[in-house]
Amino acid sequence: MEGNSIPTTMAMNQNGAHRGRASSRDTQKGNWVEEMRGSLMVVATVIATLTFQIAINPPGGVWQQDSNNQQGCASGNTCKAGTSVLATSSDDENQRLKYEMFILLCTVSFTASQTVILFLLTGFQLRNRLVMWLLILVMCLSVICLAGAYVISIWMVMKPLDKLINKITLYYALFWAGLVALLCLALLLRFLIWLFKAFYRFLCCW
Repeated sequence: MEGNSIPTTMAMNQNGAHRGRASSRDTQKGNWVEEMRGSLMVVATVIATLTFQIAINPPGGVWQQDSNNQQGCASGNTCKAGTSVLATSSDDENQRLKYEMFILLCTVSFTASQTVILFLLTGFQLRNRLVMWLLILVMCLSVICLAGAYVISIWMVMKPLDKLINKITLYYALFWAGLVALLCLALLLRFLIWLFKAFYRFLCCW
């Protein structure tokens, strides 16, 4: 009887240790998810608020009253009150293109932030690391679009640009593009490692 009880006790101890390790992993995973949830919510809210304010208060301001070409509006146009000054005050197509790109980047950044906020509020499968990593990638897209909008706003407001300022803003844009690319690559590698481990555990348990 004593000989049989020893293996049984060892098996129970091993099962208890296994459950303890599993519980510890679940706790760490839950803490990581909750921390990322809070961080993403704060960042997404700030970016959404910022891009909304930028859209309704564009660089250069808006026309306070209806204006024609004698008052600085582009020739042949009547600039309506409340519309962007930089978008309608010049015959330069490049200026209008910059403004359109500026609004597009702000819209993408705002939409990405709103998407993250919506997912966080609904709690849709947030304990899944894959979902959290996708949300992080969406926030990376939001940040890079915001940085691009900042660079374009400088190009619109400070026209013509000094050569030094032009180089600085160009390097700034390249720096942010490279930084976000590296971060996305790092997240992709982490995801592939996690996917490989999950697939390996699946094969072992099959």
